[in-house]
Amino acid sequence: MNSILQQLYNVPTFRHSLLAADDRQPVDEQVDGRGVRVDNNSLHQWIKMFAFLQMTDRQEYNPVEFCFAFKEVNGNPTNVRVQQDAQEFLNLGFDRLEKSLKETPQKYLCENVFQGKLTSLTVCKSCGNIVCTDEDFYTLQVTVKN
Repeated sequence: MNSILQQLYNVPTFRHSLLAADDRQPVDEQVDGRGVRVDNNSLHQWIKMFAFLQMTDRQEYNPVEFCFAFKEVNGNPTNVRVQQDAQEFLNLGFDRLEKSLKETPQKYLCENVFQGKLTSLTVCKSCGNIVCTDEDFYTLQVTVKN
């Protein structure tokens, strides 16, 4: 999670656009496991984290509130003691950001900054007919064959 968040923060277009986002949702305060009141809106937590990193000289941020708001599939706060696949976290993060940003001017943020298009060509060996298939992607899987 930390490596993905660091990489996303270091993409200026993404960071500046996210910091300009306003979902017009009120603060959703809930009490976390430490007994601290936390805004349970994950978009607000993305913005809070990026703003802290941008506006302070400190180079670290404790993402405990982000982890509380960024729920696992079962609805529980992110368990930082369980290692998660980086690509899985990235895809989930983009999906949630897109949903949170859908009513804002930044609704296409992830798509505009990170999405690419993969075109597959299939050529029929017998007739030579070519079929092109386009598929959007945020990440590419790289496989090495020996």
